Amino acid sequence: MFPYFFPFFNFRYYLLLMPLFCFFLPTMIPIWLWNENAHVAWYACVFRFVLSLNCTWLVNSAAHMWGTKPYDKNISPVQNYYVSALAYGEGWHNYHHAFPWDYKTSEFSGYSFNFTTAFIDLFARLGWAYDLKTVNPDMIEKRAKRTGDGSHASTHGKKSSEQDTHNDHEGDIWGWDDKDMKESDRKMVVYYNRKSE
Repeated sequence: MFPYFFPFFNFRYYLLLMPLFCFFLPTMIPIWLWNENAHVAWYACVFRFVLSLNCTWLVNSAAHMWGTKPYDKNISPVQNYYVSALAYGEGWHNYHHAFPWDYKTSEFSGYSFNFTTAFIDLFARLGWAYDLKTVNPDMIEKRAKRTGDGSHASTHGKKSSEQDTHNDHEGDIWGWDDKDMKESDRKMVVYYNRKSE
């Protein structure tokens, strides 16, 4: 099913590995190494698990309700700083849906609110991730001016006119291999860690 050993191993033995690494070892290591109370170790483990699930679920709830839409005002996802902090960079949801093929999930440089990019960049440096596509700043600016809500820095706070508020997705690109993606847009893409052909 999978061409690589580790994904196949994880898939095949998930029902054994998940409880072992998610509950058993995180509970038992504090008990074994520093004589933690079993109840405290167990509840700390469950609290960590529940907290991480809720932070992850914020991406599909809060990141679709509260925030700005600097790239596309016609879709539900928003930019939410709090979700980005709690979900390691996944709260830049409006950007992610406007440019789904960008590996960085946001236009911001640095890793302070985008741990996901740092993680992928680490594996790019190791040679395990390559052909990383990101959006050219000119393309970001054009998209923000065309379909954004006016909150992007390039629009200088100018709100779109009322006639532009209809729910029109004409010209939007839904993925890298979208048939509507123009060759000029493909040429604007910036690649990192290109794999030699």
